[in-house]
Amino acid sequence: MDEYATIILRVDDRNIEEHLKIAQYYEGKKQWGKAAVHYDKSEQYNKALKLYIEDGEKNIPNMIDMVGRVKIDALTHELVDYLMGEKGDGPKPPQFIFKLYILLGKIGPAEKIAVNMASQEQELGNYPEAHSTLLETFKELRQSKTRISFNLNNRLMLVHSFILAKRLIKINDHIGAARLLIRVSNNIS
Repeated sequence: MDEYATIILRVDDRNIEEHLKIAQYYEGKKQWGKAAVHYDKSEQYNKALKLYIEDGEKNIPNMIDMVGRVKIDALTHELVDYLMGEKGDGPKPPQFIFKLYILLGKIGPAEKIAVNMASQEQELGNYPEAHSTLLETFKELRQSKTRISFNLNNRLMLVHSFILAKRLIKINDHIGAARLLIRVSNNIS
C-alpha cells in the first residue's frame, strides 16, 4: 500500500476517490499521519486535521500548510487552539503560529508574535536569534508588500546595531562600535 500511495501522490494527485480509499486503509491500520495526508488530498480537511493532531507534533508543518491553503475558519481556530496548548500536551513554539498567520495573510498578529519572540530571545541574551527572527519577519512583510511597522523596524535596527557593535569591537573599530552603542543606549527604555 505504501508504494501505491506514493505513486498516487506523484501521478494522480487529484483522484479524490483513490485518496479516500487509501486514507481509510491507513486509518484502519492506525497510521494516523499517512491517513491524514490522504484525507487532505480527498478534501476531508476536518478529518485530516484531527488525524494530524492525533499523530503528534511531527506533523505541525503539514497542519500549517493545509490550514493555510484551505483558509477555513473552523480549522484555523482548531489549529491555533492546538498550537496554544489548549488541546494536546502543552503549547508549541510560537514560530508555528507565526508561520500560520503569515500563510493566512494575518500580518498584524504575525508581526506581534515575531516581536514578542525576539523580545524573549533578547531577555535570554540570544541576540543573534532575536535578530534572525526580526529579519525573517521583515523579509516576509517586504515580500508580501505589507507596510512594516515602526516597532518592528526600530527593534530590528537596534538589535542589528548591537550585533554590529560587537563585531566592530572584535576588529578594533572602537569608534564605530561606540557610535552604534550610543544609538542603542538612546533607545533603551
